[in-house]
Amino acid sequence: MPTPLAVLDAAAVRAWFEHALRSLLLVRHSVDRLNVFPVPDADTGTNMVLTLAGAAEAVRELPADAELATLTRTAADGALLGARGNSGVILGQCLQALAEAFTGADTAGADVVARALDGAARQARAAVGHPVEGTVLTVARAAADGATKAADAALGTANGELLGTVEASLGAARNALAATRGAHGVAVDAGAAGYVVLLGALRDVVAGEADSGARRATAALLADIDGGGTSPAVPGLTITAGPVPSALPSGTPGPTDPADHDDAAGDFEVMYVLRADAARAATLRAELVRTAHSVAVVGWSDETGAGLWQVHVHTDAPLAALAEPALVEQVCVRYLRPLLTDPHPPGERGPDHVEPVTRPRLSGTGVVACTKAPGLVEPLARTGAVVVLSPGEDPAGILRAAADTGASEVLVLPCDDAVAATVQAAATAAAAGRGAPHLGRQVLRGAGTRSDVQVLAAAVEIGLGAGRQGHPPAALAEQAVRRTRTAEVDDVDGTLASAVAALVAPSDELVTALLGADADDDVAELVRELVAQAAPEAEVVIVRGGQAAPTLQLGVE
Repeated sequence: MPTPLAVLDAAAVRAWFEHALRSLLLVRHSVDRLNVFPVPDADTGTNMVLTLAGAAEAVRELPADAELATLTRTAADGALLGARGNSGVILGQCLQALAEAFTGADTAGADVVARALDGAARQARAAVGHPVEGTVLTVARAAADGATKAADAALGTANGELLGTVEASLGAARNALAATRGAHGVAVDAGAAGYVVLLGALRDVVAGEADSGARRATAALLADIDGGGTSPAVPGLTITAGPVPSALPSGTPGPTDPADHDDAAGDFEVMYVLRADAARAATLRAELVRTAHSVAVVGWSDETGAGLWQVHVHTDAPLAALAEPALVEQVCVRYLRPLLTDPHPPGERGPDHVEPVTRPRLSGTGVVACTKAPGLVEPLARTGAVVVLSPGEDPAGILRAAADTGASEVLVLPCDDAVAATVQAAATAAAAGRGAPHLGRQVLRGAGTRSDVQVLAAAVEIGLGAGRQGHPPAALAEQAVRRTRTAEVDDVDGTLASAVAALVAPSDELVTALLGADADDDVAELVRELVAQAAPEAEVVIVRGGQAAPTLQLGVE
């Protein structure tokens, strides 16, 4: 019979992360199917896998003798950078609390583990703009309370207190999970179910049963969830009577009623990494809570003012959700409301109108669109692509977006030669197994796009061709590249007229002008006049891209 652990050390925590990741991978699809809150996009299990994979991947880079505090801090930062969706950022904040509780410790006994779980519950709630009961927040609080009660009762005992504390935490979490049944129209809350799986993995490691625990426990969870009946959603679950347990400490004001703030609202999901101090992060969170939905800002800052945060928000105005450009990186935007029809009648279409299409289902191929033009983020996302704004040399942002497509094969549309090099680095990293453990080794391929207007043309072409037989995305992208002639203009007064004369022919049908940050309405009007002279029948589409350079991009089809 295995001997339970008396304390958690670095090796045990490392084993927990790996075991928890295996467990989540086994139940990913079932947890995804539970996902209806805040948005029914069926990705909670996947998001938790990707977040924990970020932690596990970061830990694997450490030497085998890394200390507990170093390991947990590295894992927390890895989870923070890898966090996906609301559930992922909450999980990332829980690991931040774990790292804080283990600071300066070589081992962690029952009291430290209980303190870590309490910190996880408190910080997860604080990170969310509008806390809602019947979710992972409820289960995390129940788990913390169960652990604290057991650890207090075990004070002074020599053996068994860690296992007893972890089992008490798991039992309380299971009961709280059962109490979420029907709270959001499903058997149990998806994020809460994932949290219980993590606690179950911790229990297995402490009990010395990690080798067999995952497959046994998760198989039972799969059977219960998939059965859709009245049986408990996790093995050994006792459904308690009464209301959903409160996740708030006594005397704490209740959260905003979810009926007063619709977390399912917002057409776009925006996520990015913020490097700022705690005051700036708090200000940003407050701003987003007032203007957006499903807000979470998680992370840390130190006494020097350095800080690392993951921001998640649902919004109708993606650009308004961004902090200052100098502070953000890995900006990824997804469209959450695939359009089946155009919501804008012809008479209401603005100059930036791009024909909406249903989000593509491309026979296993996903699309990532890279752009340095902030004004293209929304129209590109509406084509069904996952959008990366201003990717740098680090391939992490592109890998992240590729994983967010959920496809085993991904076509990436680079916006210039420098980004094309980053795409190649991302493809190499994906081939080595980075980025999407639930998809095996993703295959990333770069398209021949080398400008923002080509990226827009290719993304629209792919979106319009979605689902049509014999129209693979790569071929559609290359077709758009061949059909679109481009030019860049920095000196509008000196070279715009000659650029239009050289680029536009009388038979051309469409001219797209992407205006940079320094281009005003006079530039737009001048483009229209020059194109009218060169190709009287051509349609001119003006898009306010807002890119730093060039002043103007032209695309002619």
